[in-house]
Amino acid sequence: MRRTSIAVCTVALTATLGGCALGQNQAGSEAGSSDSGAQQGGAYSDLASLVAGATQAMDDNQSYKLKLNATLGSAGGLQTDCDVDATQSAMSCTGTTGEIIVVDGETYMKNPQLNAMSGDPGKPWAHISQDGPGAAVGGAQSAALSEAADFRKLLPEGSQFTKVGPDAVDGTQATKYEVVTDINDVIGSADGILKQSYEMLLKAGVTELKQTVWADDEGRPLKVEQTTPPMNIAGQQVDESTTTLTYSDWGKSVSVAKPDASQIREFEMPGLPQGP
Repeated sequence: MRRTSIAVCTVALTATLGGCALGQNQAGSEAGSSDSGAQQGGAYSDLASLVAGATQAMDDNQSYKLKLNATLGSAGGLQTDCDVDATQSAMSCTGTTGEIIVVDGETYMKNPQLNAMSGDPGKPWAHISQDGPGAAVGGAQSAALSEAADFRKLLPEGSQFTKVGPDAVDGTQATKYEVVTDINDVIGSADGILKQSYEMLLKAGVTELKQTVWADDEGRPLKVEQTTPPMNIAGQQVDESTTTLTYSDWGKSVSVAKPDASQIREFEMPGLPQGP
């Protein structure tokens, strides 16, 4: 079966100016190959405890660094480095496609290509409303980044869980886990754009989502790897893609602030209706 991940789908669609906003309900207790869900010696025994432990680690450490590296076949690659403030649910990112700030539940993007199409040179930051006409297109990358910072969204409830065993990430002792999701098992409980994303993947012949997760001896996530096979999205061929999410600098102080109001404009995309 073909295997891929929703986060890779989002990055790929962003690169091709598509749209694929993400979301999942908070992970519950159902998971594959589970006994008690307790953490033993730094290792998790089921999906629910992995999600809860990673989420708790993010809350306890208050801040961390997140790096996203994606190789999109012949389309090239994307890289984004983020400072994450877990206490404020805020992040500030700089990368290949520009800059993104998520703060107070709002998303702001500074992207040279978007600015060239519809920008105001004096207002380089585009405010992307969650329910506005640009959310699906302009907000795709911010959705992927938000997913990477929330393990309740990153690892869907009902996925099959396997603890592979001891491993290492850049010299740090870790435990490796495999998480596999059958899209047909979760599409019934999905709605909105998430359901559309699942439908698109099934249409492309993708039936499973697979992710590999590494966590350190304190239960903190270190790395998540995702791979998608070649597929056709909206008439465009997307070659095999890989995405690596790396988490580091736990507890290091970060500062995330909203752009100055004088530099913010409302997001607009040529050809899309701009009002209700």
